Amino acid sequence: MRPAIDQALLAVSSSLAASVVVKATIVITITLIAVRLASRSRASIRHAILAAGFAVLLALPIAAVTVPPIHVALAVTPGPAAAADAPENMSEVVVAPRSSERAEQSSAKSARTALSALDFAFAAWAVGAAIFLTPVIIGLRQVRSLRRTALPWSRGSAAAAALANEPGLRRRMEVLLHESLSGPMTCGIFHPAIVFPVEAENWNEADLNRAIAHELEHVRRADWLTQCLARVVCAAYWFHPLVWIAWRKLTLEAERACDDAVLSRCEATAYAEQLVTLARQLSAAKSPILAMASRSDLTARVNAVLDFRQRRGHAGLFAVAFACGISALVIATLSPARLVAAQPGGHDRQSGGGPLPSFEVASIKRDPSGCGGCQILLDGGDPGRYTTKNITAKWLIELAYGIKDFQLSGGPSWVNSQGFDIDAKIDDATADQIRHLSPDQQEARKALMLQSLLADRFNLKITRGTKDVPGYAIVVAKGGPKITPVPPPPAPGASPTPASPRARGSDGLFPLLPGERDISSSRDRASTIIRGNAEPLLQLASMLSDVLGEPVLDQTGMKGTYDFKLQFARESGIVPPPPAAPGTDADIAPSLFSAIQEQLGLRLESTKAPVETIVIDHIDEPSEN
Repeated sequence: MRPAIDQALLAVSSSLAASVVVKATIVITITLIAVRLASRSRASIRHAILAAGFAVLLALPIAAVTVPPIHVALAVTPGPAAAADAPENMSEVVVAPRSSERAEQSSAKSARTALSALDFAFAAWAVGAAIFLTPVIIGLRQVRSLRRTALPWSRGSAAAAALANEPGLRRRMEVLLHESLSGPMTCGIFHPAIVFPVEAENWNEADLNRAIAHELEHVRRADWLTQCLARVVCAAYWFHPLVWIAWRKLTLEAERACDDAVLSRCEATAYAEQLVTLARQLSAAKSPILAMASRSDLTARVNAVLDFRQRRGHAGLFAVAFACGISALVIATLSPARLVAAQPGGHDRQSGGGPLPSFEVASIKRDPSGCGGCQILLDGGDPGRYTTKNITAKWLIELAYGIKDFQLSGGPSWVNSQGFDIDAKIDDATADQIRHLSPDQQEARKALMLQSLLADRFNLKITRGTKDVPGYAIVVAKGGPKITPVPPPPAPGASPTPASPRARGSDGLFPLLPGERDISSSRDRASTIIRGNAEPLLQLASMLSDVLGEPVLDQTGMKGTYDFKLQFARESGIVPPPPAAPGTDADIAPSLFSAIQEQLGLRLESTKAPVETIVIDHIDEPSEN
């Protein structure tokens, strides 16, 4: 059960939309609980709590997109299937550099389904948001029209001016009459107005003063702005029932807070009778925004008015500041939080549970050039040694964990600039064992040893995760593929191809052996050539990913292995393009996107791909020895 929960949490955190919904659920649940605990407190305090909750809901998606993520490591418990698949000994260890490729292959199979589901979910949300936002827009237009066609009311203006002086409300205020209203209402932000029904001309002085006091409190509290923004939030979270529950409570507490202001100057029974009389004149379906009374909340309001044990009054500066501070804290900490998988027991263990294999001795020295520009990897054909020249820590991490540049982030600036010379040696017994492994298994062992070296000498600590990033997908172009399957390379243990000098072909390149791949820059043509012999198209995707610096998925559905050669104009890649000589065909070399379609019958299209990511949490420069 625990592994399923872990995977569900990681899946939710990797999706921005799902993460926002979960965080919104947490925020609104805590808000409603806080309102419940404050049931005997002042209505203005409960309204401040709800308004703060809606402010967080409004800011959550904005902060999630704009604020740099904060990674929270989650120790993922491996499930039974993972334990069953774990290697029992070192000769069966999974090839580390291929791990990201397997992830890409798995992602490629489900990418189209996932994207179509996401597209459908987004379309459904957009339609729902538009439906629920339409009444708000129509209502605002109606209020604007109502205010424009209303008539000034001198008696109401005089009464409002007299009452506004008492709480110190110094704002330009209009008091109007309109025949389409059944009760008083407030509208406007910078130039607020109180609109009364024409019947208000016949009200006695006490009823008029109570109604004006109620509406002035709405103006003082800026309830028009608060409820308009909250209604927009409801439209954005239209699918969430807790948000609508909070909206109902927000509107009720706003009215109760204004009722409390009226009760500070009049008798409760007379005010309750006025509310009942006004509510009889209103239709629950056509109650205007911020109307003084409506049938839907009449019972709760009258009971509160007549409850003499209820605390009343303004929320106070401290309560409002506290609510704002908590909201800002939640936005700053919860919005950018992202759950990512962390290896249990640190980074010194392999997937099978045993300690990582390590080098017997390793010498690490800073390269004098210090720039990491000459990244040459050497082993001299001896699997018992591992030598690098001027390799950066960043590139070493990418080799150790089988990832590409765009999958690694974090760390100080020297990680990508300072080069190191490394000379590491494996003990004789381990070297003897490695010689009997396949090339892929040798690479796997080497990667695990590099992980151990990084942990021991660089004090590397990382956090693993998954996220959706922009990338490309290889699909079959119109007209079909122009490459045909070839037999797979010889199985491990088969007689190897005899080593012999290979003559260059007519294109000036050495032919590739089965399973051999190559990315090179043709200096005479100022172009890039990608070649593979008896390779699955997943390898082509991996090679294109190196060139483009973005994930590339194989979504062709083509099985088997292929010989391929792709030549295109130098646009991006590992090394800068060489200068083109006058008269060469550099000017006519096609772009990558054209070349892949013309030469292979395939096509690159933009997509979003879920990729494994590694964040450097901590790394130290190694001491030289």
